[in-house]
Amino acid sequence: TAKNIAIFILMSFVVCEQKTFVACEGNFYQSNGSLWTLDQEEAYQYTGNQLGEIVQSLYINLDELYLTVNGSHNIYVFDITDDGLVQKELIDTNFSSPREMLVYNNYLYFSNWYSSDLKKIDLNTWEIVNEISMPGLPEDIVMLDEKLYISITMNFDWTDGDKVVVLNPETDNIIETYFVGSGPGDLLTHENEVYVSRTYYDENWNAFYGTSKIDKNGNVILANYGSGAACGGSVLSYQGSVYRVFDGGIAKLDEDLMIMPNTRIGNFNAEDVYTVDVYGDYIYFGLTDFSYPDQVIVLDPGGNIINEYSVGIAPGDFAFWEACISNGDI
Repeated sequence: TAKNIAIFILMSFVVCEQKTFVACEGNFYQSNGSLWTLDQEEAYQYTGNQLGEIVQSLYINLDELYLTVNGSHNIYVFDITDDGLVQKELIDTNFSSPREMLVYNNYLYFSNWYSSDLKKIDLNTWEIVNEISMPGLPEDIVMLDEKLYISITMNFDWTDGDKVVVLNPETDNIIETYFVGSGPGDLLTHENEVYVSRTYYDENWNAFYGTSKIDKNGNVILANYGSGAACGGSVLSYQGSVYRVFDGGIAKLDEDLMIMPNTRIGNFNAEDVYTVDVYGDYIYFGLTDFSYPDQVIVLDPGGNIINEYSVGIAPGDFAFWEACISNGDI
């Protein structure tokens, strides 16, 4: 009908632009951390590289990109524009070693190892307005039901932590503590539950792995995989299921949080896989041998390589930005 034709014409004028940003940690003590943009078939490095010692994490808030540099104790803020990234702010965190970030109610919360706290920045003034003490060294931050969940990856003496704490952002108080097993790191919210990726060590620095879940009723379910499993640090929501980085790819978790090896997607050398993330139907693998250049490889659900990019040393985090612009006359 004429109405359907008109709708089709209007929809045809909606243009969506997507960019993927990659934080490359760099080498210890060399201040060669870098930022890259994957735009269609090419990888571009930010013109201001190098950004400091150990570029840690990325976070997108609207059309702004936030980047933490934990060895240099800074947070960069960039405007995402048609012409690339434009630095907007550089925040000195006063030797706090910033880690992961989350924006809520126009405040930036970020975890810190050296100061063992969660700091809070007012995005109107770029000032730190609160420093919330944590019961150890905090790592990842996610939000569920208007509450912040924070993994405590290590104790004050740098031994393995075992907690996830819940913060009420209206009062900035810890209102709940969950004991989730040793070594909590990466967090994921999936179907109103919190999944916890765990890596912990014995006295000889042998790595052990596990996954935990805080269910809808506040119960904690734990699964331990032992020292033989070739797990990575990420836990991911992909095509309606929860996956864990496993044996050079990602593999689905069953109802008991056990890894299902026959569901693995990706077949890289497990020692080369530094980080994994997903965006839509695509899986992004950051691969490293800790020398320049390293690689980002993108797979489809069948494990087929869609794109390969050369980037900086140790690609450790991804952020995905999409803007849809309607150029039609409505």
